[in-house]
Amino acid sequence: MSHSNAQGSEFNGDPAPQASPIEMIRDRLAGRWLMASVMGLTLGAICALVAWNMTPLLYKSSGLLIASSKRPIVVKMLQDDGTNAKSHESYLMTQVSLITSDDVISSAIDSEELEELQRSRGYYPLYTGIKSRLIALNPRGTELIEVIYQDEDPEAASMITNAIMNSYMEIHGNNKGMAISDTKKQIRDERQKIRTKINTLRRQQQDLVTNSNNVVSDVSGLISAKAEECATYNAMIEQINETLNRIESEQIRQGKEVTGDEIPDPTEQELMIFEPRINGLELDIEQQEIKLATLRSRLGDQHRIIRNLTSQIEATKLTLATVRVDAAERWKSGPVGKERSFRKQTEQKSKITEKLKSRRNEMRDLQDFQNEYDSLQRDIEANEIDGAVLDERLTSLEREESNIQEQVRIGQIATVPDSPDKDKRGPIAVGVFGASVVLVMGIFFLIGSVDQRTFAIRQLKMDHGQFHCLGVVPDTSKAAMEPEILNIGMNCVHKLRNRIESIRFRSTDRGYIMLISSPFQGDGKTTLVQLLGHSYASAGFKTCLVDSDFIGRSLSHSLNMLDKPGLKEVIKEGGIEERLVALERENLFLMPIGLDEMVSPEMMQVDVVEDLFAELRGKFDFVIIDTGPLSGSIESMPIASSVDGVILALRKGRSRIPLKRCVRDLHELNAPYLGVVLNYADKSDYRDITSVSKSIDQVIKEEATGIRKRNALTESLNMKTSRKRTQE
Repeated sequence: MSHSNAQGSEFNGDPAPQASPIEMIRDRLAGRWLMASVMGLTLGAICALVAWNMTPLLYKSSGLLIASSKRPIVVKMLQDDGTNAKSHESYLMTQVSLITSDDVISSAIDSEELEELQRSRGYYPLYTGIKSRLIALNPRGTELIEVIYQDEDPEAASMITNAIMNSYMEIHGNNKGMAISDTKKQIRDERQKIRTKINTLRRQQQDLVTNSNNVVSDVSGLISAKAEECATYNAMIEQINETLNRIESEQIRQGKEVTGDEIPDPTEQELMIFEPRINGLELDIEQQEIKLATLRSRLGDQHRIIRNLTSQIEATKLTLATVRVDAAERWKSGPVGKERSFRKQTEQKSKITEKLKSRRNEMRDLQDFQNEYDSLQRDIEANEIDGAVLDERLTSLEREESNIQEQVRIGQIATVPDSPDKDKRGPIAVGVFGASVVLVMGIFFLIGSVDQRTFAIRQLKMDHGQFHCLGVVPDTSKAAMEPEILNIGMNCVHKLRNRIESIRFRSTDRGYIMLISSPFQGDGKTTLVQLLGHSYASAGFKTCLVDSDFIGRSLSHSLNMLDKPGLKEVIKEGGIEERLVALERENLFLMPIGLDEMVSPEMMQVDVVEDLFAELRGKFDFVIIDTGPLSGSIESMPIASSVDGVILALRKGRSRIPLKRCVRDLHELNAPYLGVVLNYADKSDYRDITSVSKSIDQVIKEEATGIRKRNALTESLNMKTSRKRTQE
């Protein structure tokens, strides 16, 4: 058995071929291609249609401005060193930037030309659209400025282009020299007025701080402090009112009038602060009562300790009451109690009320000061902003003033375009379609990475060689429609047997015991046990099938042997010969699970299993054991550690994760793992590993109908051989 295990380990140690990205994709999408393709194409078509309809068609409209210079030296620029040419080029660049400036765009939107468009689209969407799509450029070596705008509406494209050119001409056009000078003077005058106003406001702030008692301008901290004092005084007044109300209530209850010398009884908290012994006595009583409750449950009420403890508690309570009365009397007669008299409390309330009123007045004055100071500060900041706007406008006018001698005119107005500039719907729709398909495939790839179900034999072969796929068994459920599937199935089983024989260690003096199990219930391991048993028996091996599945008992059930004694009786009483049942196939025997309910899988210990296997090896050439699922049955582990080879069956469509755990458990047990067999496989899995020749009757029938023809070369050789035999 050690040699067999070495053979299996050596095979499992072979380096596995590295999976290519294509093979990895085929593995993850196996069994999901149809759904992934349908969902991918459907989602791609929907997204492509949405992208086609949502992609806007942009119509481009353009107009021309001609910027020429009246300077004589510029006209003769080819005769000098080109300095003036550079100045004119700089002028053109300045006009290009002015065309796309905010003031030109805002003026165009507010013009009569775009009034209807502004109403339908809204000011801000129209502004952002013009800002992002408006282009102004100067073709190199010309005096032209091209104004270009793209829009979904061809008429809107031309209207906006013309409105931009008209606004530019109105704001930055020719004959603006005098207007710019007048505007600069007005801006400077207005700027001086703002400076004067700011200085006046700052003087008012300074006077406000000087005339007040505050040394700082920000008095929010002082206001907060005053508010906290007011809250403290309110709390004190509430406490005094509570004391006064208590005294008045007590006098009314006794039918007496308030004279002013009445002192209220101390509260519990005041009494405990005045006399600390009260708290100690209460804690003693609480602890004694807890001790009494604990002992009473064990000793009973009549026990001496219980009676003593009860008396002690009563004595402590009397002491506590005496201490309370004495403390209350001393509190009233002492200075603390006298300060709590009705007269003293009334006087204290009056003083605190005056202080509260004073603090509120101070807080109101501080708040008025802060509000007035902040109002002046806001006015200063607003005037500073207005001054900054005027400074920026003055700088802009001074920059424009140097270009007054240049002349700009509209050379060509924009017209309505007949066709869109670029139609990107097709490329975008194709891109969205492809991205949607790839996205769906990627999602199914991730699903396949998490849900590692087995849909094809290549998934077992490419998984780093850890499974060692021995072969497949076809799905014979469609045998009525495809009769040849039965022959193909047995051919696959015979090839599986030959492969097992090629890797297992064979000996002439002892039988070989093989365990067939599975990760799941319903993987077809019992069917595989029967098929391999028939294959080995037909090959001349004396073969025994052993049903050791204590729970499922599928092998005994499928062979109608549930009412026969078997393995359970052998474990309890011995006597293998009497428990074997000869099956219809020659050389094939069965040991059923048995009938004794007193025998459980817990009794399948390693020594019991080894004794049983020792007897079976002496009687059979090949023994095939059927157990429950490897990860769920109790009997499978001791059997796996004692057999000569272990094969796992996996049903197509089942996850490979439990299969990995089973293989890992077998290696940890040092069990001789041979490989896995894929059950319920389809044609794509066994097409490359099996081939069934046509019967001679079918061949003769095809030759007679003309479907099949004999090879001409072999026919000529056969004719020569026939003539030679005739001559002889």
